[in-house]
Amino acid sequence: MKKLRLDAIAFIVILGGLGLANLLNFNKPTVSALENRMLKARPSLTWESLFSGDYFRDYEDYYSDTFLNRDSIVKICRDIKDSLSLNEPGVTLVVTREQNAPVNQVPEATPTQPPQPSTPRPSTSPGDLPETQEPPETGMTPEPTPTPTAEPPREFGDDETVAYYLIVDGKAVQLFKFSREGMDYYAEVLNKYHEVLGDKVTLYSVIPPTNSEFVKLRKYADITDSQNDAMDYLRSRLDPGIVTVNVYDALNRHKDEYIYFKTDHHWTALGAYYGYCAFMDATGMEPVPLDRYETAKVEGYLGSSYTKTLNKELEKNPDTIYLYLPFTNHEYIMYSGNKAKTADLIDMSYAEGSSDKYLIFMSTGGATWSVIKTDVHNGKKILVMKDSFGNAWVPFLLPHYEEIYVVDARFYSKSSTGLNIPQFIEKYGIQELVFLFYMEDVNWTKFMNGVENHLN
Repeated sequence: MKKLRLDAIAFIVILGGLGLANLLNFNKPTVSALENRMLKARPSLTWESLFSGDYFRDYEDYYSDTFLNRDSIVKICRDIKDSLSLNEPGVTLVVTREQNAPVNQVPEATPTQPPQPSTPRPSTSPGDLPETQEPPETGMTPEPTPTPTAEPPREFGDDETVAYYLIVDGKAVQLFKFSREGMDYYAEVLNKYHEVLGDKVTLYSVIPPTNSEFVKLRKYADITDSQNDAMDYLRSRLDPGIVTVNVYDALNRHKDEYIYFKTDHHWTALGAYYGYCAFMDATGMEPVPLDRYETAKVEGYLGSSYTKTLNKELEKNPDTIYLYLPFTNHEYIMYSGNKAKTADLIDMSYAEGSSDKYLIFMSTGGATWSVIKTDVHNGKKILVMKDSFGNAWVPFLLPHYEEIYVVDARFYSKSSTGLNIPQFIEKYGIQELVFLFYMEDVNWTKFMNGVENHLN
């Protein structure tokens, strides 16, 4: 009994000491380098938040996020969890829950890569593993598509999605769950753009698949759906006037090359180049040979898949970012509302960061839109509406266009420019519009709702 009391006293002293030390620590971190995200800020005390209980809930999140040596504690918890895992050697299934970046809202924080929506998003319980499905057939009867809304752009940063990663041989594979509702809605939104813009603007659908389509998953292949079949289904739903770019086949021909990062969900610059070649084939133009570019590389990259899973195998297997430096004379201008600033298209200032190195590729820095003006005086103007996959892809367009306009679908808003996308296209005399979203955003109705809002 005496020993029990001593243990209890020791526990209280240790717990109280840690709590007091944390309260007296006034140099609180604001960013977690380990998880590559902003930490919760100290909440403001108001009568409303006090009586609603929001203040105490927010303070609890703040206290947890800024606890002494939090990143070290997170790593220890990860190691304990891994030691109790029943996964076979070399293979780990990781389920993460993450907050999604708001659509149509410029982030207030220092530029950092906005979190990407991840898969799968099961239609049943979020904690369930993705079920094996038969590949989608092009002749299937579509379910009712979402009813378009006239509401202003919705913010859904508070929405939580479930992401499934399979870690295989030191590579993170993002699993894909086919959503017929998502595919139908993507086609519906693009068809609406085509209807509004008419034949005066050529529309392209460019969809990079996730890396699970090209990694050998051994006996786990059945827990991810076929993205190639999903793209076939999409082609059957899109208006024939919209040009579908076959990115899948272009990447599949080079699947044994370094076309996707191991610790990040994005394609590499090499993968983006093959996607660009597929686009050139669709436009009838000749792609620039890869050996025309000067190259550079940045080593030691631990990307988004690592920061979301904190997997030790990924930590031991960092990526190298290979860069193909533009040779076309150009000026890159970013706009936040009506405020303009010039920037580097390949921004090496991000090379020293630990987890934000992908922002080397034309980081928009929270800009609402941007434009690249080149010395290619052919009168050709193109608008690329993209997610972050477009960052590594857009620079390859420089030799072919006089002006390249870039809109990140998550951050653009009519309130910042006074123009919806059709009005934007008309104002700047744009002749081509590319929708470049990777398969997970295509598959996600809430992301595409933001794209549809830019039409209104």
